[in-house]
Formats: sequence, structure tokens, C-alpha cells
Amino acid sequence: MIFTNKDLKKLIVPLIMEQALAITVGMADTMMISSVGEAAVSGVSLVDMFNNLVIAVLAALATPASSWGRTNRRRPAGRRSSSSGSTL
Repeated sequence: MIFTNKDLKKLIVPLIMEQALAITVGMADTMMISSVGEAAVSGVSLVDMFNNLVIAVLAALATPASSWGRTNRRRPAGRRSSSSGSTL
């Protein structure tokens, strides 16, 4: 298992805060522009959805990278590369 339950419990609060902040920013943008007109609200909502999509894609790309770094951190002692020098 890559992440333990303890590791995941540490991440749940920042993840919830991030999602709440993203929702709050989207609502604030919509409320600020709502007096301008229907087309403006539609445009802001479209950009907000695109922004959320970009965040989700980048988070999905970051997840395998973090687990790859975690599994390949140590090299077994018996498997050293041959370029480390000659042995006499």
C-alpha cells in the first residue's frame, strides 16, 4: 500500500479546505457579476468550470508522480550501478 490510513487522514482536512475555497471563489465571482447580466454570469460560470477542470487534471497528474517518488526512493544495497568505480 502506498499511503497508510494515517497519511490519508492528514490530507483530508487540506483537501476539504481546498474544495470549499474553490466553491466559495466561484460563488463570489458569480455574485459579483450577477448585476451585469445573464451573458456575463454565463461567461463567469464557464470560466469557473474550466478552472476547476484544470485543477482536477493537475491534481490527477501530481498523484502518480508523488507515489512514484515514494516507491523509488531507496535502491537495494546489492544492486549498485556499475558506473560507481572499479573495485580492486
